[in-house]
Amino acid sequence: MVRAVPPRDEPADEVDLNQVVAYNVRAARELRGWTQEDVAQRLAPYMGQRPTQAAVSAIERAWDSERRREFDAQELLVFSLVFDLPLVWFLLPPPGDRRTMRSTTRPVNELYAHLLGMPHQLDAVYARLRELGVADPDATDDAFRLLTGGTTAAHEWGYRERRKELLLALLDQHADAFDAAVEDLGRTVDRLRQVGIRGFLAETTNDRALMRPSDGAVPTVKTTAKKARGSTKQLDAPEQRSRRASRTKRR
Repeated sequence: MVRAVPPRDEPADEVDLNQVVAYNVRAARELRGWTQEDVAQRLAPYMGQRPTQAAVSAIERAWDSERRREFDAQELLVFSLVFDLPLVWFLLPPPGDRRTMRSTTRPVNELYAHLLGMPHQLDAVYARLRELGVADPDATDDAFRLLTGGTTAAHEWGYRERRKELLLALLDQHADAFDAAVEDLGRTVDRLRQVGIRGFLAETTNDRALMRPSDGAVPTVKTTAKKARGSTKQLDAPEQRSRRASRTKRR
């Protein structure tokens, strides 16, 4: 079902799109709760023969092994039918992976944008839908009826709505990491306000020579003039007797 290709001497900071497919095949199997034998059995009707469990294992191991695999468009369609998942599932980036896509300058975590279409690309998508006879690309029922040849539950959403729902799902997936980053940034800003830039650098580099005497000091509250005039200083006993004697003489 898959063609083996010679191993490539790829930098560790790059990822092949075929590796992404292999990762998602394994993720799809785990989502369905199937064994590799289960997958082999379900692939058989589309392949003309039943693949071995080792063949399924080789597909999945192409994600993180030295032996690479190449998948064609027909195989992606077969995965979609077998696992009952949309084609886009098998091309979504692994969570937290920010490596560069091989032969590009773009990080793999941007892959979803290339799959779903960026805002400035939607007009071209709608133009293709109009070529299929859909005058209004958001006329969901007509669009999906023409595309699929029948009525499915997918008719409830238009392309724009489906794209938005997928983007929101991806946002939920990465929300925890984003929230943690915001919290770390907030703590850093708070500490900068407390000790100043020089003090913060001194703390992070453990170089006290960067500190000024005022850095890190506890803020003082200025006393109002009225309160200052009403304040008294605690005197020791001899000084108190001396002042009382002086007031007696003046009287």
